[in-house]
Amino acid sequence: MIEQPLIVFLNTNGVIFLVLLVLGFLYSRKSDREVFWHAFFVTTVTLIVSVLLKELFARPRPFEVQMVEPDAGLALLSSFPSAHAGLAFAISTTVALHRRRLGIFLLVLSALIALGRVAASVHYPSDIAFGALIGVTVALFFDTMHAKRRKLRS
Repeated sequence: MIEQPLIVFLNTNGVIFLVLLVLGFLYSRKSDREVFWHAFFVTTVTLIVSVLLKELFARPRPFEVQMVEPDAGLALLSSFPSAHAGLAFAISTTVALHRRRLGIFLLVLSALIALGRVAASVHYPSDIAFGALIGVTVALFFDTMHAKRRKLRS
């Protein structure tokens, strides 16, 4: 059981702070404005896809199945897929494609957020894996489309 208030807070709101912090950092640097817009678009699309899939699958969360209180986390929608993992991996992948060192650090942070969601009994490992897959796929798809568009303009 997770009982430390900081851990509970980070597990519940950690991805929101991660996204806002990274977007704020990217926006504050003129040289990273393009990366900011990539990250903003990718996280928005990932959130929309995740919420639509949550509505489609309506999978109960682990704590609901076990009939216990969740240790942490927002648990308003269904379990599958994890929007937290999707958002964290979407922004981390986007940053990694443009700023490798920072991106790797963010990917490690994303994995910790994802593991925390499983430890808090609000997600199954498959929810996390699929959420991460959505985030990474959206980020790679957008990067590929942007590169093709840029090449066509040249």
